[in-house]
Amino acid sequence: MKNKKTLFIDRDGTLIFEPIATKQINSLDEMFFTKGVISALKRFKQAGYSLVIVTNQDALGTPENPRKVYENINNKMFAIFASEDIFFNAVLECPHNKTDGCACRKPKTKLGVNYIKNNPVDLENSYMIGDRDTDVEFGENLGIKSFKLTKKLGWAEIAGEILDKPRKAQVIRKTKETNIKLNLNLDGKGQTKSNTGIEFFDHCLDQLGKHGGFDLQIKCKGDLCVDEHHTVEDTALALGQAFKTALGDKRGIERYAWERILVMDDAKVEISIDISNRPYLVFKGKFDREYAGKMPTELVEHFFESFVSASGINMNIKIEGKNTHHKIEACFKAFARVLRDAVKITGTKVSSTKGIL
Repeated sequence: MKNKKTLFIDRDGTLIFEPIATKQINSLDEMFFTKGVISALKRFKQAGYSLVIVTNQDALGTPENPRKVYENINNKMFAIFASEDIFFNAVLECPHNKTDGCACRKPKTKLGVNYIKNNPVDLENSYMIGDRDTDVEFGENLGIKSFKLTKKLGWAEIAGEILDKPRKAQVIRKTKETNIKLNLNLDGKGQTKSNTGIEFFDHCLDQLGKHGGFDLQIKCKGDLCVDEHHTVEDTALALGQAFKTALGDKRGIERYAWERILVMDDAKVEISIDISNRPYLVFKGKFDREYAGKMPTELVEHFFESFVSASGINMNIKIEGKNTHHKIEACFKAFARVLRDAVKITGTKVSSTKGIL
């Protein structure tokens, strides 16, 4: 079972207002939604998050906090949320008072731990949202980042910070043949810095970042005393891994980019891709020279083979022209453009009838 991104959410004071005087909602007349909660939760659901309520309900089931009133409020709240296609996966409740010394009252984590045992959670990409310090402590104790609602940090701001963050990845790859550190930001500004020890290869990688709009920093120390093969291959593997990591579950991406034709003087390159998680390369192109700078031209095709293998991308490339330099450079520029188009966020769902990519 795949670990799911999960939003743990407090109820009173977070989803619905909590009366200042009583600190408890005692009737439907007192139930009002917090500002921005519906639009924010719609965004989280569209982004693939599971929603789980974690609530401390003092003396639940006693005359001071009758369960019937509590359930009536929940039913009304859930009905309104459902009208906006917002559904919750679970409601975790502690019915005890603070003086009872139970293990389930926030900030203690029994409720969360028990849920995670039966519902695998992607802790790295899950969050806790509440209105009290105990909610924040609960999330931290559970091992997830937490947000506390305030006048300055509302639902819109929290959703923006979580969902609009740049898609980034860092890959560190060390073998006996190469030592690579690579940083990628798909939502960058085209700022690049490549240092592989092969200047023409660096030039091509810089084209990838510049024309794709990606921030890309690559440092590779390879066994160039043997030859260039390991440096080019392992850089491509690290780059492919970075793209796959940065894309995450690929929700909302365009996925396809086709017939991207790019010319550079005599050279013409056509590339189409499908970010399908089914790696496959079709490469049609020949080079008259053995080297471009100090990069063997036979490694151009191998670079793309390694990249698609690590990234899970299906790619078709056709190269025409006379000048070897132009053909290879145009190929990397076209490669950048199709990637730029295919990774764009243009929707909210996974572009596949399977539901996953």
